[in-house]
Amino acid sequence: MLHKTSKGHHHFISSARLIGALTLLSRILGLLRDAVCLRYFGTEVWHYFSMPFQIPNLFRRLFGEGALSAALIPVYSEKLHEDPQKAALLARSVVTLLVVALSGLTLLGLCVIYIGWLASSRGFETWLVLSLTAMMLPYMILICTVATIGGLLNVHRHFAAPAAAPMLLNISIITMVIWFREYFGESLWQQIFCVAAAILIAGVLQLMLQYPALRKHKINLRPYWNFSDPALRRIMRLMAPMIIGLSVVQINVLMDSLITYFLSGTDTNTSFTLWGYSISYPVQVGSVAHLYCAQRLYHFPLGVFGLALATAIFPELSRQAARKNYADFSATLAQGIRIVVFLAIPVTVGIILIRVPYVAAVYKGGEFTSRDTNLVAWTLLFYSTGIIAYFLQQLVVRGYYSLQDSVTPVKIAVWMVGLNFVLNLILIWPLGTGGPALATAVCAGIQVSILLWILIRRYDLKLKAGMRNMIIKTIVATSVMAGGGAWSLHALSNFSVLLQLLVTVPLCAALFGLCSLVLKNPELHSLYMSDKRQRSETQ
Repeated sequence: MLHKTSKGHHHFISSARLIGALTLLSRILGLLRDAVCLRYFGTEVWHYFSMPFQIPNLFRRLFGEGALSAALIPVYSEKLHEDPQKAALLARSVVTLLVVALSGLTLLGLCVIYIGWLASSRGFETWLVLSLTAMMLPYMILICTVATIGGLLNVHRHFAAPAAAPMLLNISIITMVIWFREYFGESLWQQIFCVAAAILIAGVLQLMLQYPALRKHKINLRPYWNFSDPALRRIMRLMAPMIIGLSVVQINVLMDSLITYFLSGTDTNTSFTLWGYSISYPVQVGSVAHLYCAQRLYHFPLGVFGLALATAIFPELSRQAARKNYADFSATLAQGIRIVVFLAIPVTVGIILIRVPYVAAVYKGGEFTSRDTNLVAWTLLFYSTGIIAYFLQQLVVRGYYSLQDSVTPVKIAVWMVGLNFVLNLILIWPLGTGGPALATAVCAGIQVSILLWILIRRYDLKLKAGMRNMIIKTIVATSVMAGGGAWSLHALSNFSVLLQLLVTVPLCAALFGLCSLVLKNPELHSLYMSDKRQRSETQ
């Protein structure tokens, strides 16, 4: 049993390294994409673009890599173990149903947007938001299909193509903005439509990228519909509550943007009337773009470390749960949690430490001003306080879904969405864009704490083994890292922000790694030992 558990651990860590490496490349391209867009368009134009862009992304997280994948992977893993032919038919049914449902939803959305065009009285800004939304809605079908196919490939332990797909989106947008934006008009308000066009092109390219991997694993996705399949119905039952349960952070982030959008004034002197009282707007136009930039910056380590580990470990947990091998399930989840905490603590401190040069190096220039830099850094400070919770949430919720328990996470998630809404309205007034960011971080921390407590009690899982020792060693190493990083930033304060990052980030990584090595932190050993050495130790 120990041998099997260790092999499972070896496999998901190896897969997480591959996903993390590809995601790192994708996130670097993503930051370059945002830097290009913000420099060309500025925060005011991006303020109106980022809202429509979040809609297909939300559906991607809900239906693609979120709820549908979370419901599909455990059931598909189980079917693949029992009857590969029935598993193949199940995959076809799921993809067919997804495409049909999202096509209908897209048509409905276009009808609603058309009605909005006719009824709107808010002028050009509303027309712009509705037009961009209409143009990008079909991307929802493409990217959700890509994400679902990626989930199927992950079960077959193929992680490369799904992890590489986001690179095509970034490359497409960068190419379109730099070389083709002028074909869309003379003003920035017209040229922003080139980004929407690039997103649609990227969706087609991402779908094509999956094709060779599908053929290699003999996954046939010709249209097929079988509602009488009990497995398909089980996926639908699991998926319904998962839509909220797995995606509560994304829902809260969208809520942050919506509240900020509607509470944005053109300047500090503008106000609105509520119940006879004149109330000044707490934030200005451009604030949605500030939220967007801060979210992108904290998503960088979340995608490279947190999502990579959760994506790699989910099929392993699903296989163990399907076989009712709860001892290995507990051990695998516990190691995943330890690795997440080991990585998240220094990432949190590191981002808080370098937030100003981090923002300036990525975005500052062109239409993106020093004021924008300071406001994004302020927002990033509050988002960063929840990084440990964001990391853990991705893993813990997938633990529930591996056990096909979709009810518990959704019950807690509903309360968190409500709490986030209240905290948004309270905190945005004293903290500006930092208010919605802090609200999201607080809700994520509360949610993951409750989920972990219930998981340990309900399933009698042993998740605390070695945790205290690892946390103490990680905090010591992080403290040394923070001291070295602070000294580096102070010593280089008169130099360019890029040089500050190029020196400080490697220095911090080296100090943390060296201290962890000296302290013999076992999670460093788990992450970086060679495959051959790990296999020899588990036999």
